[in-house]
Amino acid sequence: MTALGQDIRLFELDEAERMLPLVRTIVRGMMDDHAERQGMLEEIADETGTARARGLRREADALTKKLLEAASELAELGVEFKGVDLGLVDFPARRGGEIVYLCWQYGEDRIRFWHPLDAGYAGRQPIERG
Repeated sequence: MTALGQDIRLFELDEAERMLPLVRTIVRGMMDDHAERQGMLEEIADETGTARARGLRREADALTKKLLEAASELAELGVEFKGVDLGLVDFPARRGGEIVYLCWQYGEDRIRFWHPLDAGYAGRQPIERG
């Protein structure tokens, strides 16, 4: 379930799609930083207690901070970042009388799916365009 509050931003489909270049750039950076951080954490585990491990820990901590800042940037835009592994982003929207998510995944050229707030990725349904 979502943490949507009373004063959330609701997107129209065309508005959300106009934001995709910025969202795509942020998410790509997050995915890259996450992959780099994971590699560092594996190296740290292999070199526990060494000077190299301490240096890698500082670098990994800096990447963690960068990831948190990027997630905050997405939140400030009014979207919900759902996971770095798939690069999922949800845009709150109104569909009929119901609040739903317009669902975008990194690599998709446009927003093609929506889902109810409580359905998640598995509940994605195609957007019918007229």
